[in-house]
Amino acid sequence: MNAWSNIQTSSNDPEIIEIDKYEEKLKDIPFYAHQIRELITRFEVCHFKYQQHIEYIKKSILNLHPKINPEKIGDTHIRNGEHAWKKDKTGRSLLGQRYIYGLEKWLGDYFEVKDLENDRELIQQIMYWLGKKNADKERLVRLLIARLIWDWKTYDELLKEEANKDLELQVCSIDVCHYNFPNNINLLIQGIGKMKPVKAFEGCGSYNSDIKISVEKEFLILNDLIKSIITTNHPEKNEMVKVWLIACLAKTLKEQTGLTQPVNGLKSQKN
Repeated sequence: MNAWSNIQTSSNDPEIIEIDKYEEKLKDIPFYAHQIRELITRFEVCHFKYQQHIEYIKKSILNLHPKINPEKIGDTHIRNGEHAWKKDKTGRSLLGQRYIYGLEKWLGDYFEVKDLENDRELIQQIMYWLGKKNADKERLVRLLIARLIWDWKTYDELLKEEANKDLELQVCSIDVCHYNFPNNINLLIQGIGKMKPVKAFEGCGSYNSDIKISVEKEFLILNDLIKSIITTNHPEKNEMVKVWLIACLAKTLKEQTGLTQPVNGLKSQKN
């Protein structure tokens, strides 16, 4: 996994070059620090628990101990099977599984509810929104299911280069962990039924004004932390590792929400 895979930026980005060079100078970075770096790589500002995740990462950095095992992230997501919802305390996976059952019901695929209370009202609503079947609708519905459960083999097989491209892109930008779920999937299913893309669609990678304001405050706090450490005379190795991780998190928050303020420079650190 590329450490910067959760942001869109050029490899020539001067801040990334600076952060990566700083990482190289650290040498022999402890395993726990790499685990924390992975938590940053997995961070998405569009996640409905983004604030909690920022706090977890900050505490992990300050204590130099990952608060969460990166390998355990997503255990309760519906990509792990139709029973994954049983371990999810938020109710997101349960609701997501119900949407999948409703979509499968419309397709006419084998349908059986196991250990899951059938939400007839939701299924009837999905059937109504999607309306009569046709080949284009069926492809998009199957693509939507594949996206929700992370069935990337089927997902790739169902992608097309031109047909209904805008609507297809919206299908490809949805997940149960998004802050606007289930409103966005309700609108998307209606869009598929009408074969028209959703206006002002909020999918993966999006953020609203409240999120941006919250993230900007966190960014400024992180910048202050970097400054407080790099102005210290001869900081020890652990403090330097913290600076690297804080800078990685700050850069990630900046790029995911389109902030313009620079990440505090690392070049000024005294050696």
